[in-house]
Amino acid sequence: MAATFLSGLNQGLFWAVLAIGVYVSFRLLDFADLTCEGSFTMGGMIAAVLITESAYDPIVACIIALLAGAAAGLVTGVLNTAFKIPPILAGILTLTALTSVNLLISGSKASIGFLGQKLFYQWLGLSANNAQLVAGLMLLAILVAIIYWFFGTEMGSAIRATGMNERMSRAQGINTSAMKIVGLMLSNALIALSGALVAQRDGNATLTMGQGAIVIGLASVIIGETLIPSRRNFALALLGVIVGSVIYRIIYVIVIYAGLATEYVKLLTAVIVVIALCLPMIKSGCAKLYKKTDNYLSAKYPKYAAYAERRDAKSARRKAALRAKREAELQSLADAFERAKIADDPKTMPTDDGAVYMTKMQYRLLQAKYLRKKEKYVEKYGSKALAALEGAPAEDAEEVSNA
Repeated sequence: MAATFLSGLNQGLFWAVLAIGVYVSFRLLDFADLTCEGSFTMGGMIAAVLITESAYDPIVACIIALLAGAAAGLVTGVLNTAFKIPPILAGILTLTALTSVNLLISGSKASIGFLGQKLFYQWLGLSANNAQLVAGLMLLAILVAIIYWFFGTEMGSAIRATGMNERMSRAQGINTSAMKIVGLMLSNALIALSGALVAQRDGNATLTMGQGAIVIGLASVIIGETLIPSRRNFALALLGVIVGSVIYRIIYVIVIYAGLATEYVKLLTAVIVVIALCLPMIKSGCAKLYKKTDNYLSAKYPKYAAYAERRDAKSARRKAALRAKREAELQSLADAFERAKIADDPKTMPTDDGAVYMTKMQYRLLQAKYLRKKEKYVEKYGSKALAALEGAPAEDAEEVSNA
């Protein structure tokens, strides 16, 4: 059973790269991109052909697969932005074209095996399962760091703004067409990379390996969002996608290990996705049921009512203490930010004027931390509470929260 769990974990890590790509297109860019299945298969086939027939290094093969996926995303983006083809139809057209492209890449072979070939995780010198686990964790750590950094840049923020409100982004001077293309290129590059990794992990690449990939990616995203609500925390959102992918693959592997016939694999996939889609509703329904049950028991049994009163009072005190702590931290950051001043060499500046001198980078980090705390406070308690804390008009706090 432990080996089954480890196998599902390893699969989930490599499929998580695909899930992140789907998250970029469907959540950040708000683009229903169906190119996914073709890009995934293309990544696997390119890696297989380069490694088995051209003796390429497996890491180089993965990079080439990534670039090919970006090219597929470019085609979908151009069809949508330049030729005004709807997103779903643009994705279907690219997917249809990739069916022939994948046949040409594979030389009309339905399957290409990696038997006896050097694979990307073997350089670690560990057993297959352990090497896959370590390689998957290292890869995801690097990818998450790069993606988190990129979407914090001006271009990354423009892509997210385009996905949130394209018309408003265009009014702010953002080239939304270019941002869509870049976002789709990034998404499909990650998906193709996942295809190359999964093909090597499974030991072969097939022309049908991408079937249902979009469903698996969406299921991973939804499971992650349900289990790890992130709202505006981008790092938590990425972590949720990875966790969702791992959970999906572990469930899948366990059910297959239990003896489910291969004829029911697609049915199992559909059932898991339906359950994942229903999780938010189930979670909300359980919360409402708990509240109704609590109210009923409180009305019917005096002892339970007394217990509920003590419990609620304790919870209120805990929330009040937590809010006071957050307000103290926010006030401390506000004071530090107010006294902060930029200097080329902070050590040479006077220390008796009440100001705190720092480098430009330190100032920006302090500003980012202050704004992030402010945003979280508004998200939790509202803009009016922030206005009351700062002694500023509510309209000003509302502008800060919108920013």
